[in-house]
Amino acid sequence: MMRCLIDVGQWSAEEIELAPDEAHHLLKVLRARPGERVGLFTGHGHTAEATLETIRPKRARLRLKPETRRKTLPPVVAVTLIQATPKHTLMDSIIQKATELGAQTIQPTITERVIVRLSASAQAQRRERWQKIALEATRQCGRAWIPTVLPVRSLPEITADLARYDVCLVASLQAEAQMFREVIDRLRPKIYHPVGAPTRLALVIGPEGDLTTEETRKLQAAGAHLVRFSTAVLRVETAAFYGLSLLDYEIAD
Repeated sequence: MMRCLIDVGQWSAEEIELAPDEAHHLLKVLRARPGERVGLFTGHGHTAEATLETIRPKRARLRLKPETRRKTLPPVVAVTLIQATPKHTLMDSIIQKATELGAQTIQPTITERVIVRLSASAQAQRRERWQKIALEATRQCGRAWIPTVLPVRSLPEITADLARYDVCLVASLQAEAQMFREVIDRLRPKIYHPVGAPTRLALVIGPEGDLTTEETRKLQAAGAHLVRFSTAVLRVETAAFYGLSLLDYEIAD
């Protein structure tokens, strides 16, 4: 089903006029016609279905079906992908797949071995692009929540703030890294605590060549757990997809 983004305030209305960019996407890209069903989502858990009623230049009006309104709660385990930024095209793909695989937050980070370095203005432009990619991926995959792409931060900044997460997993090639299943089994009581605030779980994916020994040591000192996904050495983007897939399987509601 075609899906359009609406404001949270519109979810309670029965007649909805789409924002110009959403109307353009629906009418010019998807080529919708009056009478067709359209899925609506706010990106904050609200979804519904509607019927396209009228079309005007750059405008589209829909009638929402009240019985289809749904409110999806945030996941009980909120996953943040902390991703060392690779080349632009790879990061675009990681943002897209992280959205499809259920990441709630994406934190781009700069580590010692990151090759791509951006100015402050370039970082802001890149973040805007990444957030749009997350929106389009949410629209396509049918999820109810759009992940937030955070401003780029350095790994030392993130390490100093690691206590904000209940559990932090670091994909690592270090000899002491344990297989993912062993670590998850050991941390299960921390991940699935009694009902209350969502568990905040972070997955750190390093750059090509892995994090340095010093970076890894500091993350461990801050409470992170080293995990290995495979006996093979995975590419950066493969490690991100694989790790998020394992977590999505493990914590799916």
